[in-house]
Amino acid sequence: MAEKPSPDKFKSNSAMMAGFAAIWLTVGANEASHFLVPDDEGVSTFGYEIEVPEGFGAGGAAAEEEVLVDIKPMLASASVDDGAKVARKCQSCHTFEAGERNGTGPNLHNVVGATLATHDRGDFQLSDSILAGAEVWTYDNLNAYLTDPKSIAPKGTMSFVGLRKPKDRANVIKFLMSKMDNPPEVVLDPIEAVIEETAEVVEDAMDAAEGAMESVDTP
Repeated sequence: MAEKPSPDKFKSNSAMMAGFAAIWLTVGANEASHFLVPDDEGVSTFGYEIEVPEGFGAGGAAAEEEVLVDIKPMLASASVDDGAKVARKCQSCHTFEAGERNGTGPNLHNVVGATLATHDRGDFQLSDSILAGAEVWTYDNLNAYLTDPKSIAPKGTMSFVGLRKPKDRANVIKFLMSKMDNPPEVVLDPIEAVIEETAEVVEDAMDAAEGAMESVDTP
């Protein structure tokens, strides 16, 4: 008499057959998708196209260098002596004292705030490029020129490549201010002025609190 298959064996065979069927259905669906959606029209046209600006994400460090630091707030703490040390790089071409002769470059006494078209540089002939680049040697223009002379005068004759550190530029400008009969006022931008005033208020409050603590501690 033939032995009947057990229910457990039947269930095992059914599960195996179902598994094979699922695998073949998956493979079949994948192959069919290639006929319905060609490879070159599938993923490339799915979703929304996002336009990315040219150069986005490239040269991050270079992009940061292009942002010019506002030098004016730094002038309050800048050092004339440190500026004189940095300015030694300029002494081969420029002089700084009143009455000194021009060198390869013009004398820079009273240069801060000077108007290019009318400032007294003796008999030094300024290039058309620099005359067109900045009408007045404001603190901002001096900062830009000291960073990269070609940014102000693309066809200028000065071969100096510039000072990359904002601290060095602030010190040099402070040194140039010391070579002035009457240096122009440093007018901060509104947001910078608010920050400076807030810092002064906080400092005064801290000094007052420290004085109060000392008076309490004193027997």
